[in-house]
Amino acid sequence: MPNPTISPSQESKLRGSDEDLVRRSRLGDTEAFGALVERHQKAVAGFLLSMFRDMDIAEDAAQQAFVKAFRCLGSFRGRANFKTWVSRIAINEARSRLRWAKLRRWLSFDAPPAGSERGSWEERLRASIGAPDEKEALERKLDLERAMAALGRREKETAAMRLEGYSLGEIAAVLGISEGTVKSTLFAATRKMRERLS
Repeated sequence: MPNPTISPSQESKLRGSDEDLVRRSRLGDTEAFGALVERHQKAVAGFLLSMFRDMDIAEDAAQQAFVKAFRCLGSFRGRANFKTWVSRIAINEARSRLRWAKLRRWLSFDAPPAGSERGSWEERLRASIGAPDEKEALERKLDLERAMAALGRREKETAAMRLEGYSLGEIAAVLGISEGTVKSTLFAATRKMRERLS
């Protein structure tokens, strides 16, 4: 459903390619950058959720990645596509937060686990879903998430991005590895996940 505040001509302008939207964003067109966020936010937040296992943190990290991307648009050279570039920013944001969380846990052994006061992220996800078919799909996704929890960092990042529809080339570009390494990492991750799911 079109946004009532955007005229049809404005709406068609926001349907351009990522390259066009980036170019216009650099010229100060905040609606063009908003279109980029709308286009890629779901994929970015999706793989971050697999890394953090907390909706609020994943959404906050995704938002922070887009804020950083907006601030650094001048340094974006277009060697990668925008989705790959913002995903690389999001991965770095996630790694930084995970390192900091690990350090905080190490410094305060008696601190309660993150998110424990608000209920588990799985409970909050279940509470946000209404339709029975959506609940069934959610349970399948949660099974996958539990299987992914046992993976190493690179395996988890690779599997999470693949589950969100990233191509092998995009994953390779985001993580700074070869497509061959992506394939072998996915193979190992899939084998481990199958063992956990069986």
